[in-house]
Amino acid sequence: MSDAPSVGIVTVNYNSASFIGAFLDSLGRVDYPNARLIVVDAASRDGSSDEIARRRPDAHLLRCDENVGIARGNNLGAACCREQGLDYVLFVNNDTTHEPDFLRTLVEAVDERTMAVPRILYAQDRRLISTHAGDFDWDLGLFRHTYHGKPDGPATRQRRELQTASFCCILLPARAFEAAGPLDERFFMYYEETDFLRRALARGYRLLYVPEAVVYHRESASSGGGWMTPFKQYYATRNRLYLVRKHARSRVRFAGFTLYFWATRVPYLLRYALSGQRAMLKATLLGMFHYYRGRMGRTLEVSDF
Repeated sequence: MSDAPSVGIVTVNYNSASFIGAFLDSLGRVDYPNARLIVVDAASRDGSSDEIARRRPDAHLLRCDENVGIARGNNLGAACCREQGLDYVLFVNNDTTHEPDFLRTLVEAVDERTMAVPRILYAQDRRLISTHAGDFDWDLGLFRHTYHGKPDGPATRQRRELQTASFCCILLPARAFEAAGPLDERFFMYYEETDFLRRALARGYRLLYVPEAVVYHRESASSGGGWMTPFKQYYATRNRLYLVRKHARSRVRFAGFTLYFWATRVPYLLRYALSGQRAMLKATLLGMFHYYRGRMGRTLEVSDF
């Protein structure tokens, strides 16, 4: 039995047949001695869950009857880690590959009150940073990216503390879920990590960028399409409103954000209408409408656009 802290590697799987093999191969080369793979399959229909079971019979595979989304999927995985008494939870997208020492480097950088994210590079162009991490402007509801899209170099290889990060790859103390609570499943996907990290930081945890740990990300492979699709636009629009309202320090501040939000959405709506981008127009309007109607969680699918 290794004395190294135990880590549950949690990944949510959904129709990943085209890239799951590379992910599993990469994990097989990771040199950390005390890690367990926990896969939450969100009702995949492409045989990828069977491929995982065949290639990694040691993995704890949770098969769901429906697409539970990222928030609930990660909650299920984290709960499994805690039931097994593991020290840390590593959330990681299965459209990633990894340097063999990435997990060891992350574990060595943290303690019981520290969360950590690695330096994530684009798999398609390893000269560019894919890490979505930085600060969050709660008055405007804007993610202030520190690294994303920038060339990799000395400026991206310095440790620093952050306010928020995506859960593409993040190491968390298992006890953080006792302090901050689970991920809010009303988000379904997008912004649930910003909400969770806000709560964890408020309870004395810190978030650290650890550039010595390196991961490669095939961005958007798991959700389909490019940077922004109607499906993503819908959830991003709805959830941004919900996130800022949830953490607004006062009604006046939220009213100010609402005015800013509408003022900046109108040009987009006009552009979508005039350029014939009906799906993006529909996604944006429905995102706003469903927020105001309280329709949260899993509400629309890719096929709805």
